[in-house]
Amino acid sequence: MAFLNTILSFLGISEAITQGVQAPSGMWHILILKTFEFVADYGWRIVVFTVLLKLVISPLDFYQRYKMNKNQKITERLKPTMEKIQKQYAGDKQAFQQKQMELNRKEGYSYFSACLPMIITLVVFITLWMSMQTIARYMMFKEYTTLYDEYTYVTEQIYEVPPEIIEIGNKSEEEKTDEERKMFDEAMRKWEITQKIGQDVVYQMYYNGIDESYVQTLRDHTVTVTDEAGNESAVKDYADMLPDDLKLLRGDAAVEPVQSSFLWIKNIWAPDVPWGNQAVLSKSAFLSGIGDYQKSETSGLDGGVQTRLIDKYDEVMYRLLNDAQTSRTNGYLILPILVVLLSVGAQLLSMFQQKRAGQVNAQGGVATSMKVMMFVMPVMMAVFALQSASIFALYMAVNSATTLLFNLLFTGIIRLIDKLRANKSHAIYAGSPRGGAGLASPDIIHYVKGANPNAGARPVVTDDPTGKKSKKDRSSATVVRRGGRPDPNELMGYDMSANKSDKQKRK
Repeated sequence: MAFLNTILSFLGISEAITQGVQAPSGMWHILILKTFEFVADYGWRIVVFTVLLKLVISPLDFYQRYKMNKNQKITERLKPTMEKIQKQYAGDKQAFQQKQMELNRKEGYSYFSACLPMIITLVVFITLWMSMQTIARYMMFKEYTTLYDEYTYVTEQIYEVPPEIIEIGNKSEEEKTDEERKMFDEAMRKWEITQKIGQDVVYQMYYNGIDESYVQTLRDHTVTVTDEAGNESAVKDYADMLPDDLKLLRGDAAVEPVQSSFLWIKNIWAPDVPWGNQAVLSKSAFLSGIGDYQKSETSGLDGGVQTRLIDKYDEVMYRLLNDAQTSRTNGYLILPILVVLLSVGAQLLSMFQQKRAGQVNAQGGVATSMKVMMFVMPVMMAVFALQSASIFALYMAVNSATTLLFNLLFTGIIRLIDKLRANKSHAIYAGSPRGGAGLASPDIIHYVKGANPNAGARPVVTDDPTGKKSKKDRSSATVVRRGGRPDPNELMGYDMSANKSDKQKRK
């Protein structure tokens, strides 16, 4: 009866069902499955997608680094004042923190600058994780339906079940005649060969792709048989079963390999782990992997077709599941290890930058929290990498690597900007608003190294014996103000007019 059910389940099924599988339609789904379709390999597609996504959100990262650098300078400038406040409120930690926040806010210190990019990054991370898990379920299911379509298409052309065999299959063993048993056994033999041919086609299609030239390979397929005398010989076991007009493809174009691999990973829709035979999933692992795609409401297929599709998994995938020559080990934990190492590196870099920016206090409870995060974040990333599809672990690894590179690049750019600004600080600024205890000091003049220290000083007036007032001798670098500004000659301690008169004398 099981054989009869197998035969009946294929009657009338000839149309491909893969095109009817409903694809997810979220923003990330469309970007990965459709927009980046020009990258055929799904592994490299994720790499390109991740790098471009990082470029799009990189202005936020640069803004964060810029604000952190600004906070650092504010912290350094306020350090003496903060130390005084800390001593003043040594016994009242809450009051000290309140005064600290008030002073920081007054000086333009930004607490929210580092939070906004982190919030956006977290939202992107969570939504991408959910979307890539859905993509993995969809692609896992779609790949199987592709193999199922090919299996049914080929087997239906090879063997058609005679109506009388169906009638014989409905009878019990006692009701069958010897002739009927012989006919039934012959039908089973032909069906077993048909199954093997279909499974060979599925195997070829999964690993290597397929075209019509594979028909000749099937015709030349042989098995070794031993006669009664113990002599072995090769016999073509498929040739008699294959029709002359057998076609393997529904269209004209050759079919690319169905397997979605990437470098060392054999099945990118499963985790990069060496256990569980994840390269080719067992039926139970497959059902767990496709999640809601077990339901016709999610897959978009007819309920009866969906049931037959699931029931035939072991039969369609038989050779792939029982191939002793091909390992079903999917990966070697390379991506999870990379994710953990890059996460630790990112934590160390972030901690260093935040300490320099004064955004964390490396003492007390904050220091404990930082140490906890140094442990928790890599562990959390490892859990995601071990339990999620390899495409998400690949995204995490590429994203972490690009983040580290961008952070180093942004840090270098910000330092270069600071250096250029420092080189331009030779301008003379009078009336610094930061003189004394934050009060304006119009008599203070900032000058570059090598300037006359007396530049900008008020003229020294002395009493002459004759009763007239005179200015100090010019040789002592008396400042003569011209239009309210210090004389450039006096600023540098050198009289250009004297040099000019010497040249005139020579002429």
